[in-house]
Amino acid sequence: MVGAVNATLRRFLRPPEGVVRTRTDHGMTDEMAIVIDAAPQELWDLITDVTGMGRWSTENRRGRWLGGASGPQAGAWFVGVNRIGPVVWVTPCEVTVAKPLEHFEFQVHIVGPRWGYRLEPDPGGTLITEYRDWSYSSGFNRLLRWSGPLGKPRDNHALHGIPETLRALKQHAESRSRT
Repeated sequence: MVGAVNATLRRFLRPPEGVVRTRTDHGMTDEMAIVIDAAPQELWDLITDVTGMGRWSTENRRGRWLGGASGPQAGAWFVGVNRIGPVVWVTPCEVTVAKPLEHFEFQVHIVGPRWGYRLEPDPGGTLITEYRDWSYSSGFNRLLRWSGPLGKPRDNHALHGIPETLRALKQHAESRSRT
């Protein structure tokens, strides 16, 4: 029990290992890359299925395409349903990049970050990079700066979702390719 509590506290108090934060003129980018023993097509199908993203994400539970959209294309909208503990919220999202087998990105409106995935062929399968890019003027970034040390735990929690999502994708994709 104590170990589980300590792990939860670490999640909020420290950023995860392996996620690289880069400060830019416009804001910050957090990213992590791993190699998954799967073809780019298989990973593309998994990361662009917003209705099933909850299988990999620690916060997102599901998504739904809006306005007649049924798949990834620039300009398509979807709504994400997210949850941390008892708190549930929805986020309207717009696909900003949909370059098949290479790059999928969406803008989370209201709070402001862009989340995305880049795929590159690799001798071991596919190098997949998950990233979060947010400008200094985004609502989320302003809230974190305004809240000072109180906002840091929320940021760290979101950052921990990057390696956890990538690990879940890897486990699923590699178990499918073995069967």
